Amino acid sequence: MKILFVAPRFPDPLIQGDRLRARQFLRVLRRWHEITLVTPATSEPPDAATIADMCDRWVPVHEPRWQALWRVASHSIGTLPLQTVLFSSPALIRTVRDLAHHQPFDLLYLHTARVAPVVDAVSALPRAIDFIDALSLNMYRRARCQGSITHWLFDIEARRMSEYEQYLSEICDVQFVSANRDRAFLGPNVRVVNSGVDVAQFPYVEQGRLNDLIVLTGRMGYFPNADAAVSFASNVLPLVRREVPAARLQIVGADPPQRVRALARLPGVEVTGYVPRIQDYLQRATIAVAPLRSGSGFQTKVAEAMASGAPVVATPRILDSLDVRHDEHVLLAHNDAEMAAQIVRLLRDAALRRRLARAARTLVEQQYTWERSAAAINAHLVAVVEQGKKVS
Repeated sequence: MKILFVAPRFPDPLIQGDRLRARQFLRVLRRWHEITLVTPATSEPPDAATIADMCDRWVPVHEPRWQALWRVASHSIGTLPLQTVLFSSPALIRTVRDLAHHQPFDLLYLHTARVAPVVDAVSALPRAIDFIDALSLNMYRRARCQGSITHWLFDIEARRMSEYEQYLSEICDVQFVSANRDRAFLGPNVRVVNSGVDVAQFPYVEQGRLNDLIVLTGRMGYFPNADAAVSFASNVLPLVRREVPAARLQIVGADPPQRVRALARLPGVEVTGYVPRIQDYLQRATIAVAPLRSGSGFQTKVAEAMASGAPVVATPRILDSLDVRHDEHVLLAHNDAEMAAQIVRLLRDAALRRRLARAARTLVEQQYTWERSAAAINAHLVAVVEQGKKVS
């Protein structure tokens, strides 16, 4: 097939979940189809090998940053979600319309609701949209963690996004999300296709791990990760260190805000910022933690830790996206005291760490590889295009 794939960001560097999912799906779909990728232009042009790994042609769309910000400010009383207004520039819409007019594409693929306004410019093609997660659910959860004024702003954005997601579910021929909870929020017609792990890039390591080292990973510029890091370092780690004084925490991820960077002043806490290879930290850690209080979608950071052999302690929120069982694949904790107790238990029990890590790696290999997920996406895309041909 000839696929016109539109994304809000070029899928490199892989510091955000939407970039990672786009990159991996493109990498696999490229084996079977001819792909034209349209994204906003990057500040530094990617090399030819990176482009060729994902698509036959990349079409960058240029827009000054100030124009995007002005568009958001002037749309504050509109109805579209502001994050959609930010990414869907008039230039992006024109580019997609012109490409579809002059070339015989079989399918329009929208990577997130942030670029969905381009559907109005391409009416003749079958439409697929990968929501990845329910952005409205994410905004509702984030609103609960904010102060009074910001709570109000995020609540408005959540309502706008919820209405827009429902509209897109009606006009697109096939829709995807990465987790069951997001599907329940968006509607029964949405297909769940999990994100995954490149198991070759995250090899299982059991030997050579450091003692009493807890690692918390994720892009810290993303609110749910920053919120989890601050809460864990402030409330859970001190409880752990009462029982295991040598315990220390590494917070590993790009773009940490000031409140996360400030955690480095706490005893036993290191904040790394961006690192080239998250694998190196997961392979040295005694355990990994995912103390999430908000967010939505597939928990890639948890799956990567599971693949790497770092046993995981997490809040039950990860059950939204991963088919794991307590005390078989991970340890679950419902509050700060429970989390501290499970971490202490795991730090003191090497046999338990091995048992959880081995079961978790097996689960990832069986259910959460990118090849498996991309193949599922491909089957749905082929079916939609074939059905369209029959109807026409």
